[in-house]
Amino acid sequence: MNSRVVLSVVIVNWNVRDLARKCLLSVKRELLLPADEYEIIVVDNASGDGSAEMFRAEFPEITLVESPVNLGFGAGCNRAYKLAKGEFVLLLNPDTEVIDHALDGLLGIMRARAGAGIVAPRLVDEHLSFQPASGGAFPTLRNVAWNYLFLKNILPRSIAPRTLFLEGDPQGLLSVDWVSGASMLLRRSAIGEQIFDESFFMFGEDMDVCDRVRRNGWEVLYASRHSIVHYHGRSFDQQESLEVLATAHGGPRRVFKKGRGPVSVFLYDAILLAGFLVRWPLFWVLSLLRPGRGYEARSKFSKTYVRAMLHSPGIRDKPPAAPQRTPSWAPRRDPPPG
Repeated sequence: MNSRVVLSVVIVNWNVRDLARKCLLSVKRELLLPADEYEIIVVDNASGDGSAEMFRAEFPEITLVESPVNLGFGAGCNRAYKLAKGEFVLLLNPDTEVIDHALDGLLGIMRARAGAGIVAPRLVDEHLSFQPASGGAFPTLRNVAWNYLFLKNILPRSIAPRTLFLEGDPQGLLSVDWVSGASMLLRRSAIGEQIFDESFFMFGEDMDVCDRVRRNGWEVLYASRHSIVHYHGRSFDQQESLEVLATAHGGPRRVFKKGRGPVSVFLYDAILLAGFLVRWPLFWVLSLLRPGRGYEARSKFSKTYVRAMLHSPGIRDKPPAAPQRTPSWAPRRDPPPG
């Protein structure tokens, strides 16, 4: 390992050329490390929008891996990880933008806390509003019901379980179960030879790696003082494959399923299906009554989630199909918490 390289920035891209350009420019603008102390590795998953050509023309200094097939998010990150030389490795979605020197802040936390295996920032939207899917607790029947059956809207907060997604924009440096793979800083010695289990094609792989790191005695931390903009959904909305869309349910379901019996898994599926079946018409009606507030998009997502969930190999307890050789993967996006 080249000891001079402190940080390896890993970006896996699929058909979001303009957002990826913005992401790379923000890394170069905001990162205060000397140029010889960090590297950027981009894996392009057979994009058809000219992304690879843009990377070669505008960012000749990066390491570009052009995959002729769609590797998926986890496999793409693992391929870049094998090339990375840094003591620390940052996974960064191409639909993110670094602001306020957030990466240096995360590095500072890693260096100050020898027991930290993963540190992640506060994710915000383009209006700098907090995104609850920045992290949270591992899924349980209680917190899934709390989130998806509207219990958080009708029951007192005092009886809330440890919530699936972070609620109320919590402040400070917090120990959490999992953080979003949209932006996470990893300590190489905590991760080992491979970041992700590649059987997670998309979704849930961030929970899985956080679980592994925690079980090995390392901390998983959420740092609210350092924010990164996440334009989530810009690539996922292009996705039409139900097989891929179904991973939004199937990935976290696999994490929940560990060590639990069939009754618990059945109840997990039932809660999610009921929650999105209610949301689909409810948000459609709200979109008519209160247009321009995002309800139409939430209704559309709920409809898609129901279709994808019913299509999911996981819910039928069949193994997922192998990734297609055509580029069907989109950079990861956490499903909306509400």
